Amino acid sequence: MGLFDDVVVENVLNGDVNDYEDNKILSNKENALKLISKVLEIKKGRYYQLSRIDRLDNMIDDAFLSSLKKIQMANEAQIQIELAKLSDKLMEQKKYTILRNKATIGIGGKFSAGKSKFINSLLKSGEEFLPEDQNPTTSIPTYMIYGENEEIKAFTRDDNEVLLSIEEMQALTHKFFKEYHIGFSSFIDSLVIVNPDLPYKELAFLDTPGYSKADEIGKGRTQRELSDKNRAYEQLRSVDYLIWLVDIENGTLVTTDIDFILKVGVRTPILIVANKSDKKSENEIASILDEIKNSAIGAGINLYDVTAYSSRNGQEWHDKGVISGFFEYALNNPIKKDDIIARIEDISDGISAELKSKIEHKTKERNALCDIIYRSDNILEIKSLVDLYGDSMESLRSMKQCRTEYNRTIRKIKNLLKEQYLGE
Repeated sequence: MGLFDDVVVENVLNGDVNDYEDNKILSNKENALKLISKVLEIKKGRYYQLSRIDRLDNMIDDAFLSSLKKIQMANEAQIQIELAKLSDKLMEQKKYTILRNKATIGIGGKFSAGKSKFINSLLKSGEEFLPEDQNPTTSIPTYMIYGENEEIKAFTRDDNEVLLSIEEMQALTHKFFKEYHIGFSSFIDSLVIVNPDLPYKELAFLDTPGYSKADEIGKGRTQRELSDKNRAYEQLRSVDYLIWLVDIENGTLVTTDIDFILKVGVRTPILIVANKSDKKSENEIASILDEIKNSAIGAGINLYDVTAYSSRNGQEWHDKGVISGFFEYALNNPIKKDDIIARIEDISDGISAELKSKIEHKTKERNALCDIIYRSDNILEIKSLVDLYGDSMESLRSMKQCRTEYNRTIRKIKNLLKEQYLGE
């Protein structure tokens, strides 16, 4: 997807800006171009950093398990899933230091489920931190976290870090695309909003792009929306906890939502929230929540609970406290993931222990064969045992060779991670 979405460059300077006088970026062409230049600026030294990140990503994705290809690990499939999630976290490398030691709660759902408005309402900031004038062309994954100093950072697709003002961030909406025909989601990977007034100091909230059903492509929709769905998936599969929003007017949890939730594979229980509850009666809400709960459980979703919420009124249905309880659960649950280095250490320790056990078992097997051969006086039996002994020795040699290669690979990964994030 290009910077200028099927529109000639001259259109950036041609347009009626009278409708956006409340924002100096939207109402002034020079300011708009300055924002574009600011986001697209390439800083010196980025290519070396990107090269190091690429090497880390490749080593975690490929070299880690390739070094063990001659050994069948007991939980290899689960290790691959874990490594894929760590790889996603790694590619968020600059945000890594900001998000470190925080549990990330992802907010997912279809486009128009009201995710941004939900977060703005839930945090009760009295200010619209997240732009709500979004569509699949302008949606950008956005983290909101507590910090002593207020700041907004944009992280570009080429891993550049750009400080933005509130006005610049609020210009990253459909209005900018409509006026200048430029979709910032084409080249901004994500935003991070740091604010001292946000509650839950140890939590990070992630607002992700919505998505439309595949069968809506071609009905006023574009292939770009499929990209938004993939983008949301990549972001959400690295979160620690997930809140899934549904528009209560849909009346149920649709199949595409179920498929998406199961594909993300979050390890912790999921909270499903039926948003826009002010549009339904009491009886309708109760019936819809029952329908959603039954659909989720029937599909095998690991469910925390189901509740309803009105972003317009800033109130959970019947003030049940399910959402605040979910936040407390996220804060106190020991399943919370630590940083990349700690997770690599955990996985590495598990693999090393399994390798040690396999080598010890194979060594005992070889020694037992040797003892049987020594005690046997049957020539035919000895010949067969010698063949088995040879196979056992070759298997043991291969295991030790794999362990050596694995240890070499894991040392490289750990050293690169410490160099990247700890400056060692």
